[in-house]
Amino acid sequence: MKVRRDNADELSFGYFFPTGQTDHIWSDEAARKTPKLERQVFCDMAQAAEATGFDSLFIADTWSGHQRAAEQAGHQSPKFHAAMLAMGLFAVTEHIGVITTLHTTHHKPAHIARMGATLDAFSDGRWGWNVVTGFGDPEARLFGEELMVEHDERYAMAGEFVEIVKRLWTEHDAIDVDGKYYQVRGRIKAPRPVQNPHPLLVSAGASPTGMDFAARHCDMLVVAGDSAEQVQLTEKRLEPIVRAAGRDDPLGVSPFAIVIVREHEGEAEEEYERLCRSLNFEATRELTADILGDIRSIDALFSGMTREEAAEAWGSGRGILKFLGTADQVAEQLIEMKRTTGTTNILINFPLWNPREVLDFRQVLDRLEDAGVWSRPEDRDFSW
Repeated sequence: MKVRRDNADELSFGYFFPTGQTDHIWSDEAARKTPKLERQVFCDMAQAAEATGFDSLFIADTWSGHQRAAEQAGHQSPKFHAAMLAMGLFAVTEHIGVITTLHTTHHKPAHIARMGATLDAFSDGRWGWNVVTGFGDPEARLFGEELMVEHDERYAMAGEFVEIVKRLWTEHDAIDVDGKYYQVRGRIKAPRPVQNPHPLLVSAGASPTGMDFAARHCDMLVVAGDSAEQVQLTEKRLEPIVRAAGRDDPLGVSPFAIVIVREHEGEAEEEYERLCRSLNFEATRELTADILGDIRSIDALFSGMTREEAAEAWGSGRGILKFLGTADQVAEQLIEMKRTTGTTNILINFPLWNPREVLDFRQVLDRLEDAGVWSRPEDRDFSW
């Protein structure tokens, strides 16, 4: 069973698992060069990440598939259901954690409580929940609603939802909840989660309301930003929110990053620029239209831009961190990120993903181990 890490001087690493031929650089070249997503590829990628030394796999997920140009080109498609995919990955790995996205707005607390308990018990404590509220009217219409619930109210619903789920996980007698949004009476069947006090809970909501939700209910916050300075600004915004929430333990901060490691100096940067030149603009405009205006933290990254400019910036990953270079250079960049921010975990996305690309990241981790900012998962009992 996994335990929680207690060494704040070290970095841990999550691998942003492929949820389409491309993620965060919607390049047609990347879509052509990445492996076809099917059972064996999923298994190979999970095993490669575990062998490399990643602590977790992070499976993003959304429901609506109305973006036809993006889907046809393989951008964010196919997107296998996160929780169901996780069960297959647990079966072919031994130690790596799997964090799955599950939406509160579209489920009942008992649904998530039972699914999560099964995932955590089956994996002997390797499951984590990326708590999302959902976004976009097309998604709402899939579930019989014409409009999505307003942003701040979604988080109010999610707070009540998560507290009920935690009670269903930890209280063995029947609960009786008559809340503003949910009414629950009874108890769920065994098994229950094996992690104590509950499975790892992650959120990526970086609006003030989203941060407040994470501070009150979660263990880690995934943040966006294209520099260490942007991460620092997010941390400063987060500090008073965490204090107001009255939590005793720190809220982990996990920046999201694109990584390209190549043997020779300059090759990784050239690779990134070449991918950006093959952006699928129609797909990018579709995907960005869904995001901007509905995910406030991302909307803020591109304030002052036109929709076309924002689409190009978001589709090329220019709004998020990038670690590009040789293994030595990327290791130095990561060490500097750890030195200048409160980062505890970094969520890594390889735009030209394949098992070899993931395994090659080990040379970066070896350098971080030599610098004392990373230790092998097996040396710390495979803790989160």
